[in-house]
Amino acid sequence: MRFASRLRDRFLPERYHALATELFKFGAVGCVNTAVDFILVNALLFIGPLKAKIIAVLVGTLVSYLLNRQWTYKGRESGSMRRESVLFFALNGVGLLIQESALAVAKYGLHFSEANPDDRLAFNIANAAGIGMAMIFRFWAYRTWVFTSEPAVSAEAREIEALEVAFSETAVIAPDERQMEALEAAFSDQPANPPAPRQPAEELETPAAKR
Repeated sequence: MRFASRLRDRFLPERYHALATELFKFGAVGCVNTAVDFILVNALLFIGPLKAKIIAVLVGTLVSYLLNRQWTYKGRESGSMRRESVLFFALNGVGLLIQESALAVAKYGLHFSEANPDDRLAFNIANAAGIGMAMIFRFWAYRTWVFTSEPAVSAEAREIEALEVAFSETAVIAPDERQMEALEAAFSDQPANPPAPRQPAEELETPAAKR
């Protein structure tokens, strides 16, 4: 995990770090589920690829929810646990349809048979294709509808982001002619006209006052 973090920090801009971390963890969970899926599908292939796939996806969905909730999207605050779990399993139902479609094409479209040992490879290829398409859908769907709250950001990170926004929005605007004249006058070498000296009080006295 540390090695992956160093690669992320070196090659990716900071604004993509959270996405890259989630994608890496999601991929790791996907690898675990893929291994479970292939084991169960191949072990239960004798009951039919579509039925075997249903059982494999049900087991994988439960494992996926626990790992994604407690690890991949741990930093994201969940709202209603009931809403989150319902959406999760509903979206995995869509993923199941995607994977079942790939196996249905192999069985009914290309006429491969689970009874023929030579066709096992074809079913595994179709299964892998379905898993790949479903995984892309799930990653997008989880971020969009299930684990929607953004991860908590430290105070230091918020300050850095605020400074970046402030500097990015700062623009240099050339002064107009009136401003240029004011600047030239302000930095001119000629001193400003001094105020007229005040006359002494004696000179201000009237002739009558002198008498």
